[in-house]
Amino acid sequence: MRTTLFYLLFGISTVMISQNNGRLIPPNNPIFQPANIEKTECITDLQRKEVRQQIALNKQAILEKNPTAFQRKGSSPLFIAPLRAKAGFNDYGYYIINNQVDQDLTPNGNLLDYECGERTYDWTSGNHEGTDYVLWPYPWKRMQEEIMEIIAAAPGTIIDKRDGHFDLNCQNNGNPLWNGIIIEHADGSQAWYWHFKDDAITSKNIGDSVAEGEYLGAAGSSGSSTIPHLHFEVYDAGNNLIDPYEGACNSMNADSWFVNQPEYYIPTINRLSTHSSANFDTDCGVVENSYEELNFEPGETVYFRIFFRDIQTGSNTHIVVRRPDNSILYDYVFTSPWPVYTGASAMWEFPVDGAWPDGVYTINAEFEGNNYETIFGVNTNLGVEDLKATEISAYPNPTSNIIYIEANSTLEKVELFDLLGRKVLEISPLAKKTEVNMGNLTAGVYVAVMFSEGKKTVKKIVKE
Repeated sequence: MRTTLFYLLFGISTVMISQNNGRLIPPNNPIFQPANIEKTECITDLQRKEVRQQIALNKQAILEKNPTAFQRKGSSPLFIAPLRAKAGFNDYGYYIINNQVDQDLTPNGNLLDYECGERTYDWTSGNHEGTDYVLWPYPWKRMQEEIMEIIAAAPGTIIDKRDGHFDLNCQNNGNPLWNGIIIEHADGSQAWYWHFKDDAITSKNIGDSVAEGEYLGAAGSSGSSTIPHLHFEVYDAGNNLIDPYEGACNSMNADSWFVNQPEYYIPTINRLSTHSSANFDTDCGVVENSYEELNFEPGETVYFRIFFRDIQTGSNTHIVVRRPDNSILYDYVFTSPWPVYTGASAMWEFPVDGAWPDGVYTINAEFEGNNYETIFGVNTNLGVEDLKATEISAYPNPTSNIIYIEANSTLEKVELFDLLGRKVLEISPLAKKTEVNMGNLTAGVYVAVMFSEGKKTVKKIVKE
């Protein structure tokens, strides 16, 4: 149900110089990598008919055990978002929306979404009939980490469940072997949740009820799919396809089916990070190497990336890079010359030389009224954040005195550094939870480096 993400590499044509109206800017053009959408075939009408035939058999079996299981009542449900981030995920964002329901039922290039745009697709004989929520960035990596959890948008009864199918597919070819769940609501409407990761599905079975917000599975790329995502497809009680999003060009239903419908555009930054390489892995089905790095030495290059969601032509991103003493290294505004993209990234190179003082550097990005931040070090003990298993929380943050650090495995060591890279505190808790007394430290920003299971996690701590 999803199309391939293609990545292009080319520099922005704007000439970058060392200063612009008093702003210090990097000596290179940003590298642009958009998420483009390929229009390819999903499953056929015949395959959908076969799904409905299986649903009818499943419902018949349910009724034999519970004759009152499908007594319709009430009006159509109001949905919450059908997805959430895995517990412990603490980045800014993890998905984009690439495709909506195609409102123009004339196939072969006639596109219309609910807001009169073309954020959808069709093919020679059919139309896209759902909403695609796609993991972004690093879709294959975050699929394995099960970052995108699919949840019930409304309460109901499971009327179909499929699992055990290959989940690293890279083609939209009508493959009917999807993993997923179909739920019928009290009024008789249905929500189809497709393309789950294999063996990452609820233990509940056909005929069981689910509550709003209950875990159903994790996003994958099973069935007719080219990228890890959730395909969310909705039918009313009369078996008519509806688009749960209300808009000027939604001819299927007059009202929104969401409790709080999100905006059409949600311009945000999903991630900003520093890397040891300009390489960007794009092979389909292969877990990406993100090349992320936090510590650099003179002679190396910091490759700084921003991953945007719904970036608009002409939108501004104000980027400030500060040295360990809080003085400004770079201060520049990036104005996007790109068309509107649901997902895109920009990368700048910061060459490190001997004039860069040792310590922790802070990068702030202001985009569409929101502030985002990351850090990196020069000649420090910082290491890339462990993106694997260990979940570590530090709270309250900011703190005026005590901060609690809690992990799902034993904390072997906690080191606290100031922004000049000086170690100001070290403890060895040998427990899953510990407290750090910062009462003797001056107010400011610190970096906590936490070791667990031989791996290192880095978090910024603010002392008020």
